[in-house]
Parts: sequence; C-alpha cells; structure tokens
Amino acid sequence: MILKLLFALNILTAFQPNISQDISSQTPNPRILSISTDYINVGNWLQIPKGTKEITFKVKAANTETVLFWLIPTGAQTWTQRRLIGYDIKENESDNNFSLTWNIDKPYLHDHLHIQAIGEGIVTNDIINLSMN
Repeated sequence: MILKLLFALNILTAFQPNISQDISSQTPNPRILSISTDYINVGNWLQIPKGTKEITFKVKAANTETVLFWLIPTGAQTWTQRRLIGYDIKENESDNNFSLTWNIDKPYLHDHLHIQAIGEGIVTNDIINLSMN
C-alpha cells in the first residue's frame, strides 16, 4: 500500500513542473492600442500633403517588444514587394510607446503602412493607408 502511494506521489510530482511552467510561461498577446501622426484621415486614407519630406508614426502597443514598419504598394498580392522602412524596440518594462520618423523617399505615396507588434513569439498586425495629394 505504501509503495503504491509513493508511486502515485512520484507520478504527480513528475508532472507538476510542466504544469506550473506552462501556466507561468503564458504571456499576453501584443496589442496595438493606437496609431497616430500629425495628419488627418479622410475615409480610410491618411492624407499627407504633397511635398512632405518627413512623417512620424506613433504607435502605442501593449505586451510588445518590437514594432516593425513596412511600406507596401497598393494592389493585389503586393506583400512580396514590401519594404521595411524602420522599427522601434522597447527601451524598458514601462515603455509602451513606439515611433518612427520616416524620410519619405518617394515623390508620391499611394501605399499601405503595415505595422507589426512583436511580443514573445507572437505578432499582431495593423495597417493604415497613405495617400499624398
């Protein structure tokens, strides 16, 4: 009887580290809380005045270590034509603010800005449309 009890306790304690490790290793997913610039949206498009040479994108994101900023041309199936225009990395534990000041290197914009918030092995995405008029 004692041998069976010891065997059962041994089996239960053998699985205990895995159970507690799984629970403690679960971290919240990254979340993009807001995206802002100095320009206004008209419909679904951020209107950037023609001739603008620089724009700053500000992203507030929770549970995020790094934010990537991708410029993607409009059109169907253009993900492979994307270009990384910048990134920002979390500076400390309380830092939830990420930004990119981009020197616009195109004479005209009609593109998407794809924003990726990266947490511990998980990516959350958002997109804004850019139009220069």
